[in-house]
Amino acid sequence: MPTSDTFDCKPIGEFVRKYLRESKVSVDPFARNKRWATYTNDLNPTTAAEYHMDAGEFLATLAKRGVKADLVLVDPPYSPRQVKECYDAIGKAMRTEDGWTAAMHKRWREAVLLICAPGATVLTFGWGSNGMGKGLGFDITDIMLVCHGADHNDTICMAERLIAEQGRLVL
Repeated sequence: MPTSDTFDCKPIGEFVRKYLRESKVSVDPFARNKRWATYTNDLNPTTAAEYHMDAGEFLATLAKRGVKADLVLVDPPYSPRQVKECYDAIGKAMRTEDGWTAAMHKRWREAVLLICAPGATVLTFGWGSNGMGKGLGFDITDIMLVCHGADHNDTICMAERLIAEQGRLVL
């Protein structure tokens, strides 16, 4: 069954742990209650994450500190409804632009890129297969589709590896 704690779904948790075993420095900007990564963040201050910041601000903070990750986990809210639920949980009003998930994902991709070490792997999770992309120098290395049954959306789990410096943004 689907769960808001994505990594609690057994096959998805196994997918993540496989990559974590090979990682030295990992970052999870949407960690909720998982402290699996080296650096964890979640907007909600009641979660077990180490930091409680906006994901983009968290990633920018790590970049300013010189953190370079070989693994980044990207499991943001998948829909405007989920964004609203996250904001409601912390008493924050959702603005119209907060529901523009495509624009948010673009900002997160740019922020993730700032902390990627050469050859880094980025794991993305969602209902679509838009990960980091070739335009940013990434190639897909692994995809897993998790069917949750009934009328639930499948979760697409994707691993991409940074393979080309020329694709990297300079911000």
